Amino acid sequence: MKLEITEKGIFDQNGKEAEVGSVIDVKGDEVPAWLVNKCRVVGGKGKAAVTNPAKDPVNEPVVGYAVVEKSPGWFVVNKDGVAVTKAMRKGDLEGFDAMSEEDKAAFVELQKAEA
Repeated sequence: MKLEITEKGIFDQNGKEAEVGSVIDVKGDEVPAWLVNKCRVVGGKGKAAVTNPAKDPVNEPVVGYAVVEKSPGWFVVNKDGVAVTKAMRKGDLEGFDAMSEEDKAAFVELQKAEA
């Protein structure tokens, strides 16, 4: 594994101080204890950083109208992820998902959240 020296005080096997910024090779996949906080991994084997994690399917934004539970037993209608109605019981929203977009918009207009 290749390590770049980032701090002074690292000596090679001959007792010569390694320069800050120089790259050394060490055996194994872990930074030796005597190099912890004095170097950084620059190549070789090691763990790859995750730079582009997959989207969380549970928290993907919903486009359009959706009924969501605001708190236990209370539901609201969201439009594009933003609550647009007051809190209601589940029975008050029965059949909402089967409505046309125009009917959903009219329902939301009647049940607008108080600002």
